[in-house]
Amino acid sequence: MSKYSLEIIPKQIERIEILPKEKFQDIYVAFIPGDNYKNIILASKTLIDKGYNPVPHIPSRSILDEIQLNDFLLGLNNVGVKKILAIGGSPKNKIGIFDKTMDIFNTGILNNFDFNHINIAGHPEGNPDDSDSEKNLYEKCHWLNENNYKSTIVTQWTLNIEMTNNWIKKIKTFTEANYKNNFDISIGIAGPAKLSTLINYAKICGVSATSLIIKNKKFGLAKLLKHNPSEIISNLTKYDNVHFFPFGGINELSKWLELKKE
Repeated sequence: MSKYSLEIIPKQIERIEILPKEKFQDIYVAFIPGDNYKNIILASKTLIDKGYNPVPHIPSRSILDEIQLNDFLLGLNNVGVKKILAIGGSPKNKIGIFDKTMDIFNTGILNNFDFNHINIAGHPEGNPDDSDSEKNLYEKCHWLNENNYKSTIVTQWTLNIEMTNNWIKKIKTFTEANYKNNFDISIGIAGPAKLSTLINYAKICGVSATSLIIKNKKFGLAKLLKHNPSEIISNLTKYDNVHFFPFGGINELSKWLELKKE
């Protein structure tokens, strides 16, 4: 595997210059609560100008109404975006009429534009904001298939190898049986970072950090001990791609990739 994807926020765009470009094509642009959707459009254009393929987040709960949704998607379409990631977003920061991804799908607005790849989120360790995450994932898969979109299921960053492998097997079995395997699975992986940093992010993102906490207590080196992505990646099976969350910084991820031999 020589190509990875990466998740950034708009202010990190200049930092991607230090990445080994041959290893990346898709750069996901996170739309965090409180940001302006026009910043996501501008960031996406900048990425295209730099030779990358932007995949902006479309978080339903961060969009005010259908008028704003249309303006957001139109802006992305006009700068040349072809792939998007449709997600629910933060329920604590809902600002408008949309409660979930399917609410955006059901407006029909997406079909007015030239996007050919609509990605969706997956949660191998469960979603604390959605008790029916797998049922809702299947519903989104059905809609995407019916509307002839290519799609990749991009997961939350994972720490539980056994749970993630079981989830991959289950989702692959479902998509192969129903949609001739038209859905790739891109597994979210935290880039190299201090364990203490990952524990803090895990609490925010709803990821179980039990193994990290145990390791931290065992070694007592929270500020020194680092998470190595290889420990998880090498034990995962049957996924299609790796999607990096650079919690330790893009520079740390770049160094790790340069040292990694494939």
